[in-house]
Amino acid sequence: MKNFSDLSEREILAVAISSEEEDSRIYMSFAEDLTERFPASAQVFVEMAEEEKSHRNMLMQMYEERFGPHLPPIRREDVKGFIKRRPVWLSKNLPLDTIRKEAETMEFQAARFYQKAAERTTDVNIRK
Repeated sequence: MKNFSDLSEREILAVAISSEEEDSRIYMSFAEDLTERFPASAQVFVEMAEEEKSHRNMLMQMYEERFGPHLPPIRREDVKGFIKRRPVWLSKNLPLDTIRKEAETMEFQAARFYQKAAERTTDVNIRK
């Protein structure tokens, strides 16, 4: 495991890319779980999943421009003290409030990650 403070800019971007991809899949799992019970809320999670995909694509383009096409195989669980996702999406029929709270937590953690990542990068484009 690596400490966050030891990550290179390349690794920070790679972690961000894999995190956006995973969060998109989590939101789609929430949407699938909610489709029959709360279709309007399910649609919100579909839109959130699409937004995460667009973030991933933007980060991947930035990564490829700076470092080339190969991503190092590093994910958030490889970083000591980094955000962990509880596998609540594996449970079916969770209460809507539980799903909303989990999404809120995910977004808060992601924002905190990007703040810390921006502090660690020297490249202005990556910092943005």
